[in-house]
Amino acid sequence: METWSYQNPVKIIFGCGSRKFLIEAVQDLKVLIVSSKRGREFIENDPYLVQITKNSTWIDSITSNPSLDNIQKVINTNNYQDIEIIVAFGGGSSIDSAKAIAAGLSIFSSNHKLNDLIKNPKKFLNKPLLPIIAIPTTSGTGSEVTPFATLWDTENEKKLSLNHHKIYPKTAIVDPELTYDLPYELTFSTGLDALNQALESIWNKNKSPLSSLTASKSVKKALTALSSLKKDLKDIEARKLISEASLLSGISISQTRTAICHSISYPLTVKYGIPHGIACAFPMLAVSKKVQQYKEIYFSDVINEMKLGSSESLILQIEEIVNIFKIKDYVVKKLLNKNELYSLIDDMITPGRSDNFILPVNQNLIKDILQESLI
Repeated sequence: METWSYQNPVKIIFGCGSRKFLIEAVQDLKVLIVSSKRGREFIENDPYLVQITKNSTWIDSITSNPSLDNIQKVINTNNYQDIEIIVAFGGGSSIDSAKAIAAGLSIFSSNHKLNDLIKNPKKFLNKPLLPIIAIPTTSGTGSEVTPFATLWDTENEKKLSLNHHKIYPKTAIVDPELTYDLPYELTFSTGLDALNQALESIWNKNKSPLSSLTASKSVKKALTALSSLKKDLKDIEARKLISEASLLSGISISQTRTAICHSISYPLTVKYGIPHGIACAFPMLAVSKKVQQYKEIYFSDVINEMKLGSSESLILQIEEIVNIFKIKDYVVKKLLNKNELYSLIDDMITPGRSDNFILPVNQNLIKDILQESLI
């Protein structure tokens, strides 16, 4: 029998209208709300959420791919001494920013910077952090249930990851209604991220029976939902499915971390501004075929969950999603020429991500995956 472990301390509330439970959770507390400008507008016009703004301080300047420098400025230029709880409202960028802010505030008086904390979180995160209630408004990163936060060093064109159990949110409120009006590109970019994260948990050295179960359920729901949303962006049942798929993928990667697709994606996002979910999905089909060729057994749970006859049937469904969203075309349009990709191979091998993959990762493997992805 294999040895495995599981830890996820986040209280999860899922369901349409579940955001109403936030009111009781923050009652009589001094709240810091972390969101984008669009997120603030939504909160102030929502009959449930507007009730928390009466006793709140705002950080409403969060943008996609939050930079280390901008979050550091937020921490430096405001006084949050009376804050008792943080509400993170938005996509993965808002939730990740809230985690970094909570961590940064815990060392603010020690004259250390957020970058120091990211390099050595065990040294600095030695006291309780402000609790976070995470409310995702996209169906993608699963950040509401993970101990990870992604920031970007724009000056050096690098992705940075804060990883520590203390930045798990206290509560995740996942309300599919918040995603109903997402525009097309954001819907499919975040949805592809959810699908890819689930697959990354499956072809992962850190996989356990439980993570494989949640990831397999996520893959099934995500494939169904993405296909339906491509046909009808207003499909409410598909919105619910992709919200749950995202949550399950987050639970999965909270145990395994991500792997090779994410590793390949980082320079695509940093250098070309390709949205994270699309960048992750770009090599997804090629990686799936590598797993089928060399480690097919890793697909057993998802094949059983989906009641498929073979791994080939699974590959065909992944291929359909990659093709209907024209992922290759999207990426190629961002490049001056296809050969640019090969100059990034060294940057696509990221410790802590690529080495979670079940096959040995080297330059030749990355080159093969890129070539296959461009066909």
